[in-house]
Amino acid sequence: MSDLENWWKSLPPVTKWLFTASFATTIAANFGLIPASWLVLDFYRLYRNFEIWRLVTPFIYHGRLGFPFLMNMMFLVRYGSSVEKDCFMNETADYLWMIIIGGLLLLLPGYFVPLPILGISLIMMIIYYWARKNPDIGMSFFFGLRFKAIYLPFVLIGFRILLGGTPISEIFGVLVGHIYYFLVDLVPLTHQRRIISTPQFLKDWFPGPNSRPLRPGEGARQGGYNWGTGVPLGGGRPQ
Repeated sequence: MSDLENWWKSLPPVTKWLFTASFATTIAANFGLIPASWLVLDFYRLYRNFEIWRLVTPFIYHGRLGFPFLMNMMFLVRYGSSVEKDCFMNETADYLWMIIIGGLLLLLPGYFVPLPILGISLIMMIIYYWARKNPDIGMSFFFGLRFKAIYLPFVLIGFRILLGGTPISEIFGVLVGHIYYFLVDLVPLTHQRRIISTPQFLKDWFPGPNSRPLRPGEGARQGGYNWGTGVPLGGGRPQ
């Protein structure tokens, strides 16, 4: 049990609780402890019955148990942990704000397509952001396929198609991931002004180690901290 305990303790907080909520909710629904119909995105019931939990549960309910669910959990832990620890330098508030923004954006296709389950979309957003921050890391996939990390989201979409599925959820996850990356990483480089900033109340609730380097367009933080540099998964430098 010590290895499992050490693994659990090694997970950063947002990834840890997002994984826990996703795993527990999906298991509970599949064993009949919670009706699955209570968990999916249903705007009619949301508006008519004020079932506001439906704004959250579609991101932590992943449908039927099986190989895709296990893959989703593996991707969430692996790439979510890397983004939270390496890209956001364990700044819980910043990473949580990324998850919130991604969730809000994904509610749009959730309504218009519609997409009743949004968990894989959120995970694909995380994977896309990780790939953009670590584009040159070497990856390997089934059948010995090798490629750079920048192509990982599209390889996963192709794999979904080969399995006979329709990767609508994955595609919207990539689109939302690109929107976030464009607004947070690219726009500040050209305009030296940040469009998206973490609200102060989140920083107050979840104070981090303040070790993340300043991004373009960010003013100096209060407190006189020394800013370090992080090393993302695979040993490359942050982009």
